[in-house]
Order: sequence, then C-alpha cells, then structure tokens
Amino acid sequence: MFQDRNYNRYRYHSGNEYYHAVPVLIMINVFVFLLQNVFISSYGNYSYSPVTVYFSLNAMAFRNFQVWRIVTYMFLHANFFHILVNMWGLYLFGSMLERRIGSTKFLILYFISGISGGLLWLVFNLSTLIPCVGASAALFGVMVSAAMMFPNVMIMLLIPPIPLKLKTFVIVYALIETFLAMGGAHGSVAHLAHLGGLIGGYFYMRNVFPRETFDVILLIRNFLSGHNSHQPPGSKYSKSRKASNKWKFSGKSSKNIDEILDKISHSGINSLTEEEMEVLRKARDKMKK
Repeated sequence: MFQDRNYNRYRYHSGNEYYHAVPVLIMINVFVFLLQNVFISSYGNYSYSPVTVYFSLNAMAFRNFQVWRIVTYMFLHANFFHILVNMWGLYLFGSMLERRIGSTKFLILYFISGISGGLLWLVFNLSTLIPCVGASAALFGVMVSAAMMFPNVMIMLLIPPIPLKLKTFVIVYALIETFLAMGGAHGSVAHLAHLGGLIGGYFYMRNVFPRETFDVILLIRNFLSGHNSHQPPGSKYSKSRKASNKWKFSGKSSKNIDEILDKISHSGINSLTEEEMEVLRKARDKMKK
C-alpha cells in the first residue's frame, strides 16, 4: 500500500520539531525481533525463543500477575512477514498522524490501542495457552486515528491496485475484523486484538480531539442503519454551529462561517481549504477582540 503525500500540508507543529515516536518504535520492534531470532533454545526436537516465551501475552502468565506482558507482547513478532507488514503500516499511518498530534500523544495512543487490543483478546482466550504477539493491535489504533484526522487522504492499495479514501479503507477493514472476530475465526491472526486496538484508538481520539476528528464509527453505524448524516443532532459539531449564532458577524462573513461549519460537520476539519481555515482564524481573532 502506498500513501498519498498530500498529508504533508497538515503540519501544525514547527518545522524544526523532531518527531521521534515512529522511528523509535520501529527500531525497538526490529531490535526485539533480532533478539527473538538470535536467542534460540531447544527442547527435544522443538526449537523456541526464550524472548517470545517470557514476554508474549497468554492467559496463564497473566493470571500469575505477569502484567508486563500486556505491553511487551506488542514488540514481538512471529516471522519476518509479520513484522514487515506491521512496521510498514506504522511508518505510513504513524508518520502522518504523529506530525499532527505530536510525539507524546502519539505514544499514548499507540500504547492505549495495544493494551486495549491485548485485553480484549485475553478476555476471550482465558482457557487457551496460545500466545499473542505483534504490534497489530497498536497499528489498528493508529490506522483508525489517522482516518479520523485525515478522512479524505487518498491511498493506493497494492492488491487490488485501486485508490481509496483513508476513511473508506479503515471502515472496510474494521467491518471485516468485526465480522471475523464475531464469527470466531480461527487461525494465527488475532482478530479480537485488532478490533480492540481499533476501539482503543477510536475512544482516545474522540476524547482528546473531539472537535478535530471525523467520526468513523458513527459513519459505520449510519451506513448499517440506512441514515445519511455523518454527525448526530446535538453532537459537538452541531454545538459548535449553535455557538456561532452568537457571533456578531453579518452578511457574507456570517454565511461563509455557517457554510464552513457545515463542511466541518459533514467531513471533519481536515477537509477545509487554506482559504476556509483563514476565514476561521479571522473569526477567532475577531471574537478575541
């Protein structure tokens, strides 16, 4: 999957600021993966990595109060393809998101998503000794958060090679993971962890950035129920528009602001053009005066 580079215009921080979270996370994951493959032990005809055994997530270890595994499992991977896909996704979606929300909030989001994914997986796997490893839950939280911040950024799928809006891609992926998890899909993929990561990332973004995010869960719910509106009556976007009625603007300026607020309500703040952002900035300055 390749990423549209238009997201580069959404840099709200100083050009001199160094965004370190994504490269550091990638380096840690690669380093741990190397440790997994360097330190190999044997038991009869069976080979295993002590790093994976002692730091992966499983029900028995968690019941023995080895709670650190809810964090360490995120840095382990089953094979080269597993880590390649996760790190590629982290680079694509994480880089654009970190530039927007900053490194600290990005790290909080990453770990909340990974932990919520691990906990949801654990709840439904208390009777199994199968371990859970991988950064996929954290990555799914990053993906849904990127879609909420940049809903209309275009990406290109590899298979099939078709362009999609980021919000469409994540919504389709979320529905697939939900159906697979609810259907009790078996195999090596932890669909419940993916779903838990999506949920954790969604609630973090809606609580920390309520006025700046596109509500993908609401769009899914409206799609399934047959409604067309993207934001419910009484939402924060609706309240923002009601508040604008108190602004002492008149004529064309007032009309422009109402149109801009309608656009935010429909597609999120990131759908605005530079000219529309400038109108809002001028309105804010006038309110301050």
